[in-house]
Amino acid sequence: MSNNLLQVLNTQSLKKLRLAVIANPEIIELKFDDLVDKLSLNLVTSTYEFDDSIALQLPLGYTQAENKDAINCSLMLKALPSLSPANATDDRLWVTLSFGHYSEYVQKRWPFRISEENKLTNHVVNHWFAKGPRGRMRDNGVSRLWWMGYIASKVPDMDIDSVFELLFANSDYRSSLLERTGSSNALSVLVAVLKISNEFFTKGVAYEREKFREFMRQVNFLGGRRNLAAISHSDLVDLFRPLYEQAYKI
Repeated sequence: MSNNLLQVLNTQSLKKLRLAVIANPEIIELKFDDLVDKLSLNLVTSTYEFDDSIALQLPLGYTQAENKDAINCSLMLKALPSLSPANATDDRLWVTLSFGHYSEYVQKRWPFRISEENKLTNHVVNHWFAKGPRGRMRDNGVSRLWWMGYIASKVPDMDIDSVFELLFANSDYRSSLLERTGSSNALSVLVAVLKISNEFFTKGVAYEREKFREFMRQVNFLGGRRNLAAISHSDLVDLFRPLYEQAYKI
């Protein structure tokens, strides 16, 4: 193990890099050191312990078995062993790792498949940068792994591999879970939704896109009237169960 305090791009350099990528998204193919030199970027020493001996597994394809997401979630937790959720909101951390130590992984996991220039720019901005809870949890090539790993590690009475299977078996389920601010901002809400989903999946109630989206709309509507983050996940499960049954007409 070689834990060191990670050097990250400072805020000004992060902005400079973003503008450079918008102007020419293909610069992500440069090595990080070359990118730093070319754009005169500056790095500062953070408080984040980072085990740079841990490499992410490169994806072999796009199915759950091939993309290695679940394995890489566990690896990211090990690579950043003392990272807190508060510090995991630091975009500098994830952008630095996306362009630096894990650039090969991000390029393999999110390859260019779109020829239109504006879509290519959006593709790079989404997966190499990180903006807001949704961007960090769903889009950035590296931060999404840490956040999914962290969330999975906090679900009680479920082993982490079972949670990964639930999270990564269906990309639409995962997107519906994370796309709304009310759920993605509160860990206890995410944990409760995962628990209630697993409960009904185990009972043979299959995932249905529109019904699950309706359930999530009701969860977020409830979150507009009550501080769900202040309620324990076990109480939230009881609170959400009738909403799930209503959405699925059980």
